[in-house]
Amino acid sequence: MHIEIKKAALSGTLFLTYEYDETEAGRKTNHKCKSDAPIHEDLRDAIKALTPHFVMLTEMQKKPDLAKDLDLKTVSEGLLKKYTVKGFQVEEVKGIIFVTLSGTKFLSNGQTVKFDTPRTDRGTDEDAYEFFDKLMELIEHCQEEILEFMDGKQAETNQTEMFGDDEADGFNPDRTENQEGDHVSKARETFKKLEKDGYKIEVSTSSNEENDAA
Repeated sequence: MHIEIKKAALSGTLFLTYEYDETEAGRKTNHKCKSDAPIHEDLRDAIKALTPHFVMLTEMQKKPDLAKDLDLKTVSEGLLKKYTVKGFQVEEVKGIIFVTLSGTKFLSNGQTVKFDTPRTDRGTDEDAYEFFDKLMELIEHCQEEILEFMDGKQAETNQTEMFGDDEADGFNPDRTENQEGDHVSKARETFKKLEKDGYKIEVSTSSNEENDAA
């Protein structure tokens, strides 16, 4: 059996949606998956490493300013504050590999803009993407990390103790108190003590607020 990762995207910063082709006995099956298991930091870093290519292919910054990051195989903090890569897609058409990166630009007014790079291949002498080989190395590393994720490589406990609102998709209401983690257990105990002292505890979500506003 052969598995080829075709597409992947972060959901928040802890969760992943992905698509892969499974070939067995000459038959290919396409799978689209959304996992509620938190990804390992190695996979998050692998996707983050695509950022200079995302910025370069969308012509957001000049090539010489980004080439240094590619040569050092690191991503500067300044770049990560302005841009983030959320996912990638790999396609093969008549033997030619094409890559598309999806990401976000953070604006100075606090808003964000989401967009994709052009579908990029190695190109010809006239329009070649000179860093295509480096891009493919990073893509292959992402694919390897996703395969390991599928095989059980997930986040360590301390990675999932704190998470933002955009990661609420991974919340499982059927989890037991022990599975929720110490921070949730402590919060529950605090609420119980406050209620015993005569305080009324109310919890609202963004969806509730939207409904009230409507």
